Amino acid sequence: MTPSTAGPPAVSVIVPTRNEALNVDPLLRRLDAALAGLTCEVIFVDDSDDETPAAIEVARRSCGIPVRVLHRAPQERHGGLGGAVCEGIRMCAAAYVVVMDGDLQHPPETVPELLATAREQRADVVVGSRYVDGGSANGLAGKGRRLISSGSNRVSRLVFPRRLRGVSDVMSGFFLLRVQAFDVDALRPDGYKILLELLVSARKLRVREIAYEFGERQAGASNASLTQGVRFLRRLFALRVPRPARFALIGISGLLPNLATTWLLHHAAGLNYLVAATVGTQVAIVWNFVGCELLVWHGPERVPLRRFLPFLLINNADLVLRLPLLTLLVDGWGLGVGLSMLITLAVAVVARYFVVDRTIYRPRSFDADPRGESPPAQASVPMARTAATSSLLPASVSAPVSAPVCAPTGGVVDLRPQIENPGVE
Repeated sequence: MTPSTAGPPAVSVIVPTRNEALNVDPLLRRLDAALAGLTCEVIFVDDSDDETPAAIEVARRSCGIPVRVLHRAPQERHGGLGGAVCEGIRMCAAAYVVVMDGDLQHPPETVPELLATAREQRADVVVGSRYVDGGSANGLAGKGRRLISSGSNRVSRLVFPRRLRGVSDVMSGFFLLRVQAFDVDALRPDGYKILLELLVSARKLRVREIAYEFGERQAGASNASLTQGVRFLRRLFALRVPRPARFALIGISGLLPNLATTWLLHHAAGLNYLVAATVGTQVAIVWNFVGCELLVWHGPERVPLRRFLPFLLINNADLVLRLPLLTLLVDGWGLGVGLSMLITLAVAVVARYFVVDRTIYRPRSFDADPRGESPPAQASVPMARTAATSSLLPASVSAPVSAPVCAPTGGVVDLRPQIENPGVE
């Protein structure tokens, strides 16, 4: 197949990869055959530590489809697979993108059906589903993974019953998006289930499903792990519960270690209630800091120890302000220590959230853009990034689609055809 240079591609196929060197060649061969007659492109966003970038460079030479690759260095791999998908969408040159894995468990032959369904039914999202008639999840390795996949689907639909109504395979990694239906820069991906975030973050989406058979992995090892499962649950919680509410929940949970420590030191050890309250507060601060890192503010580039000291100082300053009130309530008004602690803590939670949010966890690189810059305005000129310097360089639009630019970037081949991007406005 000889790709057309008359206009932008009809579809951009985004393939996030991690150590898939052995699967690249058969994947591109099957895509080349399946997409015959379509103007298209393939974008690899690669987080590999093996020879995957080199394998892409070799395989693309015999492929009729324009191929681009963005290799992300370890320090750039923000958001996991979901972050890689967002990077690919920013690079795409088509109005539609298809996201698929690089391990051949998603059949390339189904891509034209995804595109045809989107066009015919004017869909914003077309999900490749393993759980509708004609679909199959037999490629999942073992009963355990099948149980986890189906269980995660059920939990997600229970948490978002309205947004996910009619979606049978929320955990699918094989789907099509109409690019203009989404604000990619507003997403905060964390893990490998980006479809869930896309579906619940955008409003009034027209979603359709088609069946596909989830195949067996051809080579390499699965990237699914317990860590990914924990990241999924954490992200599900973050998508459902607003940040201030999460902060309040963490603060409320901190009452238990705070009150327990205060009671033990005051009643069991006989310490003065102010000393006991001070120590109890230190225990609660550590508890709350861990909770904030895990469930309220989180991002892979954050270094927790750098934030613990200011977090500790702010919370102890809060303690200094609370102690006079605590003294007034106990000695002046005759209230019990426990009730007085609850009152002062409740007053402090609201003030503490705003101070912490605007100082320690103010929007930084992960909240604005994975590269540590403000989100770029969506424009028709794609931005080419060099892996060696992580700088953004405007790409020339003079080269035809059939002539990808090959630039060595820190030992990695970076292939970017220079083309206008009408899919993102």
